[in-house]
Amino acid sequence: MPLAEDDRLSTIGDKGKRLWLYTDRVWGLWLKRRAIVAYLLFFILLLAPWIDVKGDPALMFDIPNRKFHIFGMTLLASDGLYLLFLMGFVVFGIFLVTALWGRAWCGWACPQTVFLESIIRPLETLIEGKPGARRKLDAAPTTGTKIWKKSLKHVVYAVVAGAVSTTFVAYFLGRDGILEAQFDPFSHPAGTGFFIGITLVLYFDFAWFREQTCVVVCPYGRFQSVLLDSDSVSVNYDTKRGEPRGKKGTVGAGDCVDCKRCIQVCPTGIDIRKGTQMECVACMACIDACDEVMEVVGKPKGLIRFASLHELEGQPTRKLRPRVVAYAALIVVVTVGLFVTLSNRRELEFTLARAPGPVYVEMGDGMVQNHANLRISNRGDEDHIINVEVLDPPDGKMVVPGIPVIVKAGHEQRLPAFLMRPLPKTPDGKSKFRVRISDERNFEQVIEWSFLSRAQL
Repeated sequence: MPLAEDDRLSTIGDKGKRLWLYTDRVWGLWLKRRAIVAYLLFFILLLAPWIDVKGDPALMFDIPNRKFHIFGMTLLASDGLYLLFLMGFVVFGIFLVTALWGRAWCGWACPQTVFLESIIRPLETLIEGKPGARRKLDAAPTTGTKIWKKSLKHVVYAVVAGAVSTTFVAYFLGRDGILEAQFDPFSHPAGTGFFIGITLVLYFDFAWFREQTCVVVCPYGRFQSVLLDSDSVSVNYDTKRGEPRGKKGTVGAGDCVDCKRCIQVCPTGIDIRKGTQMECVACMACIDACDEVMEVVGKPKGLIRFASLHELEGQPTRKLRPRVVAYAALIVVVTVGLFVTLSNRRELEFTLARAPGPVYVEMGDGMVQNHANLRISNRGDEDHIINVEVLDPPDGKMVVPGIPVIVKAGHEQRLPAFLMRPLPKTPDGKSKFRVRISDERNFEQVIEWSFLSRAQL
């Protein structure tokens, strides 16, 4: 269907002025399903920093101490590979979901849509009423009632923004840290600063910016066209069945009665009858609204439905196609990589790395010294007492100040290490050290070290 000459975003008026959307709400099958998913996400998102799993918060990213707590598993700074696999899973997962079901991520899991549609708009409707009442209230002169309703609404927005910000900062500062910062802002200046900043951004988004985040800021909608194809299942209008539009009983008219109900409930204000658009967030509101109208006028439901373009044209929808297979294969690769690395993950890990500076130092007593850094990672739930000894060569020594050392659970310890031996008589000045690092529970790891020195001829 060709676009009208004056076709433009419904949120942009003359000279680019922002037009406010008075979105109506509908409560149908798809919206009920989405609400279940939304409140499940709320449960996970808002409770994770406040509950413990194995003595640590269920989710916490302790950046100062370089520790990530993820549902009972503690990742240290040296475990960045796991996060890389996890990021790959998320990215390729979104690609796969988009190729199969369009922008389902936006409508069902994106925090912007989830918070706005499941909390903010219902509160707005509760305080100010339906779209017609809100429009009249905005146009009405300033009265006590208007001031009271507007003030109450913005206070509620600020409270919700503050609650979300508190939980978000708790992911990084910890629940004790964020509560301490709430009562004494100067106890955690950085945390307090982030709390204030995030609260202001969320309040601005809830109170004014809203759908502009999806339409103007979010880049996802702009590259969805390269992820979608004619077999992707998304929110679509059945043009063959609906056109030409006309009132009920009009001879030759399609099933669409041009009630514009689909536009009234759209959170971004688009007309889905014009086809797939960048601004559509696949919230399914238009499907439920249209189904309600079809039921009233005695027509079959599904004029607007979750379908592929091929299905609307009467052709079969291919689920397995090259891009889907490619995205699925990449997800399998990163998932297998994650599980393999996790299965090989040891509770204790030792790394001996060459320290910056001279590669070797000749001591006055005929000994040669190599300087190294010993990193001990304790990913377990118990403290460990660590000791070191040289297995080979017989005349080798290793001095680590502080050994034996206690490495606390979930911590990483870095210690200087000095490997020494008499000047070797090998032509290239190299020799091998074999060092055993062990704990009090008979765990041990043998590390080989290439000892460097000046060749002694």
